[in-house]
Amino acid sequence: MSRKLIVKIKRIGGQIRKEYFDDFFVDEQKGMSVLALLDEIQASRDSSIYYEGQCGCANCGICAIKINGRPKLACKTQTSDLPYEIVLEPLDFFPIIKDLVVDKSEFFNRFEQKIEAWVHRQKEFNPEKEDLIVSELADTLYENERCVKCGICVSACAAASFGKFIGASGCIAAHRFLQDPRNEDSRAREKLIDILFSDEGLWGCHAIEACENFCPKEISLSRQLALARKETLKILLKEWLARFWRRK
Repeated sequence: MSRKLIVKIKRIGGQIRKEYFDDFFVDEQKGMSVLALLDEIQASRDSSIYYEGQCGCANCGICAIKINGRPKLACKTQTSDLPYEIVLEPLDFFPIIKDLVVDKSEFFNRFEQKIEAWVHRQKEFNPEKEDLIVSELADTLYENERCVKCGICVSACAAASFGKFIGASGCIAAHRFLQDPRNEDSRAREKLIDILFSDEGLWGCHAIEACENFCPKEISLSRQLALARKETLKILLKEWLARFWRRK
């Protein structure tokens, strides 16, 4: 027997930025996700509701919102796992555009401008020869590549509410490209080290571990951040020792 759901959606918008909750009553369907619930409300109740959704399979990260006070992916969260009263709000610590939609432009700019999250090659590309890396390293890099950049780790992190901390997603992305031997540009590698070894990066993390508690891809973020600290310190110590012996 299907339940009658009470859905409370936080509405924010307009010039005066008025905040209030709209209540909707929806018959729960078998296998209904929160994203499907929003689709139903928008299609049959109120077409003016702003929210985002795309892939529907937890791979794009665009549908991240707060569901009953917890940041989650709407497409991955089943209504059957929730109480009959469902409260939907936008993510914390992001500027709100309207209703459940937040502005993630600064979040994504970190990957492009600060981290430069791509491989910087110095060799000329050879289409006839694949540039392989050992399988063990590929597995290590893949663990960080599973991040869908949904912003949930930032929304769940108290340290993200102040300062310039780039969040767990930014730190593991920087560490991923620091580990990649194909990332040959010394300038790009130095930039990654500078970011990681700063309050913007690893030293901005307060080890609250809320990021890992809410990661929808269940990435072991605390372990990845610890490995990033270890790797960054190892590189810095190696460079310091090299400079020391050059002076001898």
